[in-house]
Amino acid sequence: MGEGSPRANGAANVTMTDVARAVGVSPALVSIVMRGVPGASPATRARVRQAAAELGYVPDRRAQALRQQGPRSLGVAFQPDQEFHAGVVDGIYAAAEETGYEVVLSAVTPLRPEARAISTLLANRCGALLLIGSTLSAAELSREAARLPVVVIARQGRAKDVEFVCSDDEAGLVSAVRYLVGLGHRQIAYLSSYRSGSGPQRLHGYRKAMAEVGLGDLTDVVTAGSTEQSGALAAVGLLERPSLPTAVIAFNDRCLAGVHGMLLKRGVQVPQDVSLVGFDDSEIASQPQHRFTSVHQDIEWLGQTAAHNAISRIEGRDDLHRPQVVPTRLVVRESAGPPRRT
Repeated sequence: MGEGSPRANGAANVTMTDVARAVGVSPALVSIVMRGVPGASPATRARVRQAAAELGYVPDRRAQALRQQGPRSLGVAFQPDQEFHAGVVDGIYAAAEETGYEVVLSAVTPLRPEARAISTLLANRCGALLLIGSTLSAAELSREAARLPVVVIARQGRAKDVEFVCSDDEAGLVSAVRYLVGLGHRQIAYLSSYRSGSGPQRLHGYRKAMAEVGLGDLTDVVTAGSTEQSGALAAVGLLERPSLPTAVIAFNDRCLAGVHGMLLKRGVQVPQDVSLVGFDDSEIASQPQHRFTSVHQDIEWLGQTAAHNAISRIEGRDDLHRPQVVPTRLVVRESAGPPRRT
C-alpha cells in the first residue's frame, strides 16, 4: 500500500468508510457485517471481513465509550408500527456506530403524539433530533431547531435551521401513474394519507401525472391512511361503487396489503380485475402472497444521510450530504397488468 493508505497511517486510523471504499459497498453494510446482524449475503460478509483484516481495521473502543455521553447521542422520533420507519432507524444506527454516537428512540403512537416523543428525547439530553415523517408545522420545527439541530426524514419542506432529507415522492407517484397508463389504464384511483409527512408530495405527484397524460378529469383521490386496516376500509368504499377503478395506487405497501386482502375476500382478482401499485418496495411488497409492483426508495440512504447531517450540525461542520432528495424507481412485479376494460 502507498504512503497515504489507511494502513500506512496506522490501524487506529482505519474506519468503516475505508473498508467500505475498499470493497465497494456502503459504510452501513460494513457496520452490518461487523455487528453480525442480518442484511448482508455470505459472499459480501467474506469480502468485508477480508478487507477489514487486510487494512487492519478494529472497532474503536474510544468511540464506544463516547456513546454513553448524552450530548453525543441522536434522538429519533419514529412510529414503531411502520416497517419503513424501522428501516430508516437501521440506517441511523449504522451511521451512528461508525461515528461513535448513541441512538435514543422515542415512539410516536396514536396515544403518544410527536410532541411528547420529542419531550422525552430532550429530557435525555440528545445532541440532535431526527424526526421520521414529522407532521409538525414549520414554525414548530423551527422552535425545536433553535434549541438543537433538527433533521426531518421522509418529508419535504422549509423551516428555519431545519434539514430535510427525503425520497423524491412526487416523482415516484408520477412513475407509477405513467406505468399504469402505459398498460392501458385510465381509471386509476389513489389512496392518500394526509397525516403522513410525505403525503402532500405523493398526492401532488399523482395529480400532476394524471394531468400530464390527459386524465386530469378522471382524478380519483380516496382518503385512506398508512395501515392495513385503512387500506381495507378504503377497499370497502371502492367495492360499494357501481364499478371499480381498473387500477389502484396506495400511499404505501401496508395500505395496499389491506386493499389486496379485502379485494380477494370479495372475489376480485388481482391484477385481472384491478391492478395494484404500492410505495416503499418494503418486505411486504415482495412477499409471495402479494408480489406488489411498488415504488422503491433507498431507506438505508435516508437514515445514514440524516444521521451524518445531524452529526455534522452537532460538531459545527458544514459537510452536509447532498443531494437531500434521493431518486426513486418503480419495481415491477405481478400485481399490475393490462385492464380487462378500457
